[in-house]
Amino acid sequence: MEVQDILHEVKEEIQSFHEKNPTGVIIIRWATATGKSKLSILLSEYFDMEIISADSRQIFRYMDIGTDKVPLAIREKTPHHQIDIVDPDQRYTAGQWQKDTIRLIWEIQARGKLPVIVWWTWLYIDTIYKNFTMPEAKPDYPLRDELFAKEENDPGYLHRELSKLDPEEASKLHPKSTRYLVRALEIFYTTGKTKTEWFVQQAVQRPLLMIGLRRDKEETNKRINSRIKDMLKEGLISEVQSLLDRGYTESVQSMQGIGYKEVVDFLKWKYNEKELEEALKVHTHQLAKKQRSRFRRYIAEGKQSPKDGVTYRVYSL
Repeated sequence: MEVQDILHEVKEEIQSFHEKNPTGVIIIRWATATGKSKLSILLSEYFDMEIISADSRQIFRYMDIGTDKVPLAIREKTPHHQIDIVDPDQRYTAGQWQKDTIRLIWEIQARGKLPVIVWWTWLYIDTIYKNFTMPEAKPDYPLRDELFAKEENDPGYLHRELSKLDPEEASKLHPKSTRYLVRALEIFYTTGKTKTEWFVQQAVQRPLLMIGLRRDKEETNKRINSRIKDMLKEGLISEVQSLLDRGYTESVQSMQGIGYKEVVDFLKWKYNEKELEEALKVHTHQLAKKQRSRFRRYIAEGKQSPKDGVTYRVYSL
């Protein structure tokens, strides 16, 4: 089944929701390569809407092919927001995304249009769906360096330390998830409150219609493989080389994303072309698996303890 096959049903659901909730917001979600962007583009033919990207990689300029951005011609026809807003070496937090997106929702609705958020990054969506108060903790680079050094000298230190200070957050993280462990400790050391204390779920600010697109795993992986072939044909390697030529080295966090780190390794002769394509497939399949697991939790939550003001719908493709 393709996205077009559920279009009529989704249109009716959105129409009914919007009539009952004039200030409501639509969120389209599920794993990569399920058809979220395609559905949003098809819907734009029927609704006067603007799209907000919830993709933590599409925020970066010059990173187009590897992040699978919607073509500029389509973005010019239907306004897309939260794309190309920072350079690859700039920092843009989930808290900033939350603040900017809430403002965008107000502005879009003031224009009499329907805001539609297309989901890829779960933390971004949680700032709207779970309406967290985000930590007011700016990066403390000397502290980070100190914590990384302690972990290097004493492997497991970070997880042990976080287990003492914030056992709930520590239970969610693998002992080798160094970057996330450092951030959780940084939040506590700079604010005096744990990440668990900050991330308390609150009522939604606007009614939400959460639309999920669910595809069979094997079909999703086939679509991923096809997309990767297309990205390589479209010039992913040249895009990464261009970024390196601009001075964005492999140490820049945005260059650590899937699609970029593998090509950097290819350019350093760690992969041949066949091995590059295979690495991209394997890593993207792994990401899709994590996303499916995450989204299944949202489905369970919607059934077991639905939030007031949130309507949950899942469509199988």
